Amino acid sequence: MPPHWIFTVNVWTYEIVGKYEEFTIIDNNNEVIPEPYFGHKGQRYVRQDEYIKHPSRKNEDGSTLWLGDNTQMTFHFSGYSATVVGPGPKGVGDKIGNSAEKSAGYDELISELGAET
Repeated sequence: MPPHWIFTVNVWTYEIVGKYEEFTIIDNNNEVIPEPYFGHKGQRYVRQDEYIKHPSRKNEDGSTLWLGDNTQMTFHFSGYSATVVGPGPKGVGDKIGNSAEKSAGYDELISELGAET
């Protein structure tokens, strides 16, 4: 080894967990829904935490016909990241104490989704 520090290679693991409060997809090229001014109207799909009712049918007693439950979209994935850290007073990722970094609400979200830490 030369007498001077040239670089260090750091490797991190990461875990990303989250959910969408509302996830919307719009198909603006849908020609099956006519629209007088623009020729057609886009279909819109919204995914959020709610009960889904039938748009036109009712139960025999006239009450709402519920089709099911729509839950929020969640995601959970992990991976690795590496970087070369050059010489300097404080390099990338240099920490004193606990090396795990968590964003605000991480522990609460992990608990809510039932994921393992």
